[in-house]
Amino acid sequence: MKNSNIKLGIFNWFGYIMPPVERVKKIIEAGFNSIMLWWDEELFSEEGKKDLLKILEMDISIENIHAPYYECNKLWSSNETERNYIINEFIKCIHDCHTYNIPVIVMHLTQGDYPNKPNIYGLDSMKTILEEAKKCGIRIAIENTRQEEFFDYVLNNIQTDWLGVCYDSSHANLYSASIFDVLNKYGDRLISLHLSDNDGCTDRHWLPYEGVINWIKLLYKLKEINYMGNLSFEVFYDKTKDDYDSAEFLREAHDKAVILRTELEYIL
Repeated sequence: MKNSNIKLGIFNWFGYIMPPVERVKKIIEAGFNSIMLWWDEELFSEEGKKDLLKILEMDISIENIHAPYYECNKLWSSNETERNYIINEFIKCIHDCHTYNIPVIVMHLTQGDYPNKPNIYGLDSMKTILEEAKKCGIRIAIENTRQEEFFDYVLNNIQTDWLGVCYDSSHANLYSASIFDVLNKYGDRLISLHLSDNDGCTDRHWLPYEGVINWIKLLYKLKEINYMGNLSFEVFYDKTKDDYDSAEFLREAHDKAVILRTELEYIL
């Protein structure tokens, strides 16, 4: 069974500073047919909104937005004012997705080495966010990050089709007992991917096959859980290569994405 309809995607921030419309043009020129957007002031300044509308008209699918995570620890705060503030920030993202017809929001549950333990405040925060997501027809994909106990706590206590997983291969390789833990536990709730490689020490955002991740084994796991969504990269260019221009980097990224898709098709 061939799956050539699987789209190849990339995060719209890939390490090069340039106007957002130009970045997306280069992504399209490299051959990608899907993007993930970082949702911040770059797209919501006066000029940014014009850029967003131009991107929406371009010949590329927008798979999801990544919500800012700078204050997401407030989801778990005992202070109601703090919780309501961050809940409303995520609800704004939900309304934006509804307005611009973008189906999924990727979000973090914690930032950094959050010292507290999962609690009912965070669970109630997520339930409020998901109520609004359901009303607007938007799915929430929570990303596996450093603090997996929060990730597990939410997924084990909230069962709804509007909540799922964004699997980050680099984070899994660094912060999980096994790179397959998240997929073993929540493969049936997988919505999207953040694929990148690393050296087993730091979140490098390298292209696949440049680090220590066994990509064949990971592809077999995706086949096992019957994942049929986009193969999407969250990768940054290697800043040690001074002459590594953006077009060259994106061509190499697309070549790696094609290899992954071809190997996945072969497995299937």
